[in-house]
Amino acid sequence: MADLFIDSGNSRIKLARALSDGIERIADLDFDDAETPEQFNGLLAADRFDRIVLASVSAGQRRAQLDALLTSVELPVLRIATCAALGRLQVAYTQPSQLGVDRFLTLLAASDAAEPCLLLSFGSALTADVLDADGRHRGGVIAPSPDFQQQAMRAGFPGLFEGDGQAKALADNTDDALASGIAHQCLGLVERIRGQAFERQDVRIWVTGGAARQWLPALPAGSRLAPDLLFRGMQRYLQLCQS
Repeated sequence: MADLFIDSGNSRIKLARALSDGIERIADLDFDDAETPEQFNGLLAADRFDRIVLASVSAGQRRAQLDALLTSVELPVLRIATCAALGRLQVAYTQPSQLGVDRFLTLLAASDAAEPCLLLSFGSALTADVLDADGRHRGGVIAPSPDFQQQAMRAGFPGLFEGDGQAKALADNTDDALASGIAHQCLGLVERIRGQAFERQDVRIWVTGGAARQWLPALPAGSRLAPDLLFRGMQRYLQLCQS
């Protein structure tokens, strides 16, 4: 069966297919792009898929936009939902449905490595999750993303911040000071969680999300880019649920 994997977030829709040796990314579509419906339908028309496998955290207007796209497609849709335990993974949340399915799937994929790790996602929000070697999820945090912080400060203080600024140890101008403060907050969050959860041991750090590549150089040694971790989690979900 040829499955189309869809990861629908708060700003983008990511499409991929599973191959025998990994994941093939098909497209990243922007919710705010007026051409997205046409592009979406064109991509589906160009390939023969039997089913859509969907992981969605889209809400409000974004969910309505996603539903409008899917109603135009004559394919069955399997919607993945977070569950308390699957494979080696045991979710920490007392109400598993509150854990975003995107975080659930990246944890599921990482749990097969059987090693302690920290999962970071630099997307619409910054999320961090701690996973033990036995597959036990110890919990996580959600924080405003660096981009959101920039936007919020500019909206809250019009005219004060004019440029993007450069993150530095200490800044000598307003724009750089804001960029530096946001970077210190985000990287400090990572160091604090790593210190508390692993006592600063050198554990694997998996980094995902649209801004992952931008932030990777600033992260601790041992951090690895994992752009397809969520889709690998979708593959694993299907294997476990169909076995």
